Amino acid sequence: MKVLLALLALVAAASAQTEPWCRCAAFITHDHSEVMVFEAPEVTIDSCVDDAKQCRTSCARELNTLSDNGNLWLMQDSGITIGQDICTYLSDRFVFFVHTKTVYGYFEVCGGAWEYSGVASQQKLCCNGGKHEHCVTE
Repeated sequence: MKVLLALLALVAAASAQTEPWCRCAAFITHDHSEVMVFEAPEVTIDSCVDDAKQCRTSCARELNTLSDNGNLWLMQDSGITIGQDICTYLSDRFVFFVHTKTVYGYFEVCGGAWEYSGVASQQKLCCNGGKHEHCVTE
């Protein structure tokens, strides 16, 4: 029993010594859920306790840079729009239809709760059978 407790303490101590990190991602909101539609590379921060603002600022900058300030119709070097990338990502997960959803940027500090970064798409996202389309509202 003492060996097991010592082993658990060693694992806890090792996991507590990890580098601070920050995740950045984009989500769409449904009535009862948030769905991640894009995740940017992790951002290194100085502290898990004190650097939520650093994480938020870094994520907002990264998401705005990648999307030209939330432009879903931005044509990437690959020849595919940001919106089509998102629609493809969703269709790969069996979500083929999305109608008039804003894409929001969020950040997460060291495994904590996701928080809104202040970034939102300029246009609404509409996917029809996995294809990015202009949203038509009636």
